[in-house]
Amino acid sequence: MDYAELVCRSNFSFLRGASHPEELVLTASRLGLSALALTDADGLYGAVKAHLAAKEHGLRLILGAELTLEDGPPVVVYAADSGGYSNLCALVSRSRMTHPKGEAGLPWRALAERSSGLLALLPEPAALERVAPLAEAFPERFHVGLCRTLSAGDSAREARAEVLARELGVPLVVHNDVHTHHRRRQPLQDVLSAVRHGTTVDQAGTRLWPNGERTLKGPGEMARLFADRPEALARTVELASRCRASLDDLRYRFPEEDLPGGRTADEHLRVLTYEGLGVRYPAGVPPEVVKQIEHELRLIAALDFAGYFLSLWDIVGFARRQGILCQGRGSAANSAVCYALQITAIDPVRMGLLFERFLSMARKEPPDIDVDFEHERREEVLQYVYEKHGRHRAGMVCEVICYRGRLALREAGKAMGLSLDQVDRLSKVSAAHGFEVTPEVLLEAGLSAFDRRVQRTLSLAAELEGFPRHLSIHVGGFVMTREPLTELVPVENAAMAGRTVIQWEKDDINSIGLLKVDLLALGMLTALSKCFALIREHHGRELSLATIPAEDPKVYDMLCEADTVGVFQIESRAQMNMLPRLKPRTFYDLVVEIALIRPGPIVGKMVHPFLRRRNGEETVVYPSEAVREILGKTLGVPLFQEQAMKLAMVAAGFSAEEADGLRRVLSHKRAESMLLQYRGRFVEGCLSRGYSRVQAEEWFDNFRGFAHYGFPESHSASFALIAYASSWLKCHYPAAFTTALLNSQPMGFYAPHTLVADVQRHGVEVRPVDVRCSRWDCTLEDGGKALRLGLRMVKGLGESAGRRVEAGRGEGYTDVGSLARRARIPRHELTRLALAGALGSLCGSRRKALWDIQALGPLDSDDLFFGMSMDGTEVELPSMDVFARVCADYDTVGLSLEKHPLELLRPTLRKLGAVTAEGLKQVSSGRTVSVGGMMICRQRPPTARGMCFISLEDETGIANLVVPPDVYERCRKEIHGALFIVGQGVLERSGKVTNVKTKFVQSLSRT
Repeated sequence: MDYAELVCRSNFSFLRGASHPEELVLTASRLGLSALALTDADGLYGAVKAHLAAKEHGLRLILGAELTLEDGPPVVVYAADSGGYSNLCALVSRSRMTHPKGEAGLPWRALAERSSGLLALLPEPAALERVAPLAEAFPERFHVGLCRTLSAGDSAREARAEVLARELGVPLVVHNDVHTHHRRRQPLQDVLSAVRHGTTVDQAGTRLWPNGERTLKGPGEMARLFADRPEALARTVELASRCRASLDDLRYRFPEEDLPGGRTADEHLRVLTYEGLGVRYPAGVPPEVVKQIEHELRLIAALDFAGYFLSLWDIVGFARRQGILCQGRGSAANSAVCYALQITAIDPVRMGLLFERFLSMARKEPPDIDVDFEHERREEVLQYVYEKHGRHRAGMVCEVICYRGRLALREAGKAMGLSLDQVDRLSKVSAAHGFEVTPEVLLEAGLSAFDRRVQRTLSLAAELEGFPRHLSIHVGGFVMTREPLTELVPVENAAMAGRTVIQWEKDDINSIGLLKVDLLALGMLTALSKCFALIREHHGRELSLATIPAEDPKVYDMLCEADTVGVFQIESRAQMNMLPRLKPRTFYDLVVEIALIRPGPIVGKMVHPFLRRRNGEETVVYPSEAVREILGKTLGVPLFQEQAMKLAMVAAGFSAEEADGLRRVLSHKRAESMLLQYRGRFVEGCLSRGYSRVQAEEWFDNFRGFAHYGFPESHSASFALIAYASSWLKCHYPAAFTTALLNSQPMGFYAPHTLVADVQRHGVEVRPVDVRCSRWDCTLEDGGKALRLGLRMVKGLGESAGRRVEAGRGEGYTDVGSLARRARIPRHELTRLALAGALGSLCGSRRKALWDIQALGPLDSDDLFFGMSMDGTEVELPSMDVFARVCADYDTVGLSLEKHPLELLRPTLRKLGAVTAEGLKQVSSGRTVSVGGMMICRQRPPTARGMCFISLEDETGIANLVVPPDVYERCRKEIHGALFIVGQGVLERSGKVTNVKTKFVQSLSRT
């Protein structure tokens, strides 16, 4: 007998279902079910995953959901056709959007109003008066569910269901209230229930299912279970046959509401593109550019993507009108149309970029355009999109946050009744060894290997790994539609105010063919915008990304010295080591520099061959002229994804479609394993075209590096533009550049104290926070030559209070009382200002300022004597010594302008024989040396084979330590637990790059 399961929850009924949608579909197929309905609570979160799995396994999937009613019992509804699917999405959207995140509910009338195209099933019997209105709203489409769980209450529940169905005149239909795909998953179901109720499995009692019967069962088992009700069993197939809605039927169209003069979207895009070309090429558009533009416009029209480009053009146009810096990047920079529309800033024709990396007729996938905006102003752009299209036609893509590693283990451990201490210890050992922890490791952690709860926790945490926990917001993905988005995919409120998200993540929408735009935030654009404003104000010079002078030799001189603290993309320790070796002298050198220090090129063993060829230490040999055209710019090394695609076509004979398939694999999270299927095809293709096996395998090994993350050339070029702009500003306007960086925190690689120390080394005077001079932001003084720290630097001082200090200053404050009264500053924030030394110009010393603050009367906002001095007693207070002042500076401002901490520690360091960072320049390579400093950076990248890289800052500069794996393990406590350390080892020098390969690391606190 056939059977279709009509009530089934996956793990997207958060903390209720205990199986992935794919597991449920696969099991249903193997059991021989004729159909499966995925009916998660108030959502279609797992629908796409189930849909793809159902297509793969040949199972019929029914689209449905269980809806929570505010004035009725929960009801399961199914989409019978495309109209029913639209109504289902709209109902779920209304249910979620009228409630805070995580909650849902509909009045039954709302369901009744949009019942067209829907079938309904009441999974549990309820009072007649509560159900009758629903049944009337679904004529010939309402059913009462019948479920046998082989537990107490089955008979009574069945009797109520039978009476209700008879009174309503509707049929009974069997279901199994599925929560797992297999009975062995029931223990995890119990854990999820315990987590949901905030208790342990042992204490959950009746809140757990009494058995594992709520699992998928085959037709035979269900026929035996309901042998006395064959007609109710048969109706499952009948109901399923009426549900024909499929995600394959979705038709997505981009908004096109602003088309002028009766133009079509393709016509309007053509007009805007050629208008943009006139701006990009004022001296005339080169023929090769026109040829490329025409090729792209034909492809865009054939794929019906014109609306996508027009929407991006509109969004970028809004940002520019509002003075918000923005720039497109990623594969979009391969497009001449995007360049003409000023979405991107890279000329792809001049750079020879491959358009098919961006858009291809072979794959017919949505284009991927990423646009970066100033991180402090991106919200203006997002709200513009919401306002222009409405929340019913625009929503952000969600990101499904899953249980991973420690979190999975902690939740499982608490549910199993382990103490918090046991959970913490188990989490720590699991972080190092995974869930397969040996008895010896458990014993070392103080846990019993024979404790059943410990073993069960490890196995259950492994099962919980990857389960959805909650929805978050994608970093920038936006979906906009011509028709209501809420009828295409459910939309719900995000935790963040003013944001709504769709219930599908980016992989889901890609699979279904929905187009998204990525509106991303980039801190450096904020800093550049603020820097341009400072230069305009203090130097009278109007600058922009487009007008910064190109190819400035002084900038490249600076980069060759690795003087890049604060510079975008090339300020990391690894980049600073690479710059003096690569010696960039052109913009394309920067493109290569940015791409070279990535896991892909490092794993693919591309870095050293490139450097040897660049420095003339190795001859570049191209096996053919065709290969020279592809790899000539990168000296024979396939550094970019586009080069891999071109090489596959030219050297191995791949078709454009096969090359794009290779590119897609290179970008996949399981790239290394998936890439193996191409090896034989690639090598044999190269051999057939006269290339050697050694050469073919070398190229393919280079490709494998991309599996660990490598850049497209267009992406690297887009980043190189910002890197060059930030380098130019640092070189020519260091005070303005650093001021802008400080005003854009948090961002970047280095803390403010490192940024300030660096600009001081460049001869810029930095002045302290002072309530009589400082604004909220850091500012420039003396014609832009000096940097004044702003009130924003004081930790514990709120922005509103800081703005009041600035606004209430007038002609100046005379004492602490006048500051308190005019700025209405509460006592605790006055205290932070005092400790930061910001009241020095009013009170002299910090202790005197603290004394004066305590002498003030009540600082409650409505007190009559607010800020009045209640005690005029003068006392002689001992001054703080330099150690105390520096400590107070770091505690309140995060830096000290009086002394660097290492200046105070220098006597101790001299006793240890440690030299300064500047002193390392005088030490011969190969000598044993000690160097101490404040740790500002610690990295241990996966590609470094266990090596750890540490940057130490002292009063003279930055020193670099390379810590081998054995030393790291021996000194792990000091490396991770100390702020001030001393490293001893052998000095290594390669050109201008200096490192200390350590043999020993110790904390200064132990000396």
